[in-house]
Amino acid sequence: MRAIANEQVEGFPPKSVLKTVYVEHDIDGSQADTGLVDFIAESKGVEQSDKAEIARILLDYGFSEDMVKFQNIGSLSGGWKMKLALARAMLMNADILLLDEPTNHLDVVNVAWLENYLLGLKTVTSIIVSHDSGFLDHVCSDIIHYEGNYKLKRYKGNLSEFVKKVPRAAAYYSLDAAQLTFK
Repeated sequence: MRAIANEQVEGFPPKSVLKTVYVEHDIDGSQADTGLVDFIAESKGVEQSDKAEIARILLDYGFSEDMVKFQNIGSLSGGWKMKLALARAMLMNADILLLDEPTNHLDVVNVAWLENYLLGLKTVTSIIVSHDSGFLDHVCSDIIHYEGNYKLKRYKGNLSEFVKKVPRAAAYYSLDAAQLTFK
C-alpha cells in the first residue's frame, strides 16, 4: 500500500488523477509533542489549513474540546491516533483510503465506529489490509485475492461470500478450534 501511496505501482493512476492517502495504524512517534490541530494543519497534502475548521472536524470525529485544545499526539491511545489519522486523510480529500491494519489498538466501540464511518463514505473507496475478519466481513463489498504468480483476482461480496466462492480461503476467515490448544 505504501507503494501505491508513493506512486510506485506501474499503471496505477497518479495522485493528480486519483488521490490516495495511506493511513497507517500508528502515527510517527517523532511528533509526540505536537498538538492535534497543529499535526493536521502542518501535514503535507492537507487542503484545510484553517485551525478552527480542523478543530471542528476533530470534534465531529469524537475528540473532546479538551483533547483538541490541550493534548499532544504522544498522549493519545492507539485508537485515538487512528481517528486522528483518518481525520487527516479526509482533510487531504482522499479518493482512496489505504488502510493498514486499521483496527489495531481499537476497542470494540471504536471498531464499530470505524465500521460505521467507512460504510458512510459514499465518494471514497477504501483498500484495507486487516487480520480482523469480522471487521472485513462488515465493511468489504469486494475482495481482491492474491492467486499466486503475481495475479490478483476480484471477488464481489464481503468476506463470507468470498469464502463460499473460494473454500480454501476459509483459513483466513476463522480460527478452527482444532488449531487452538491451551496448556
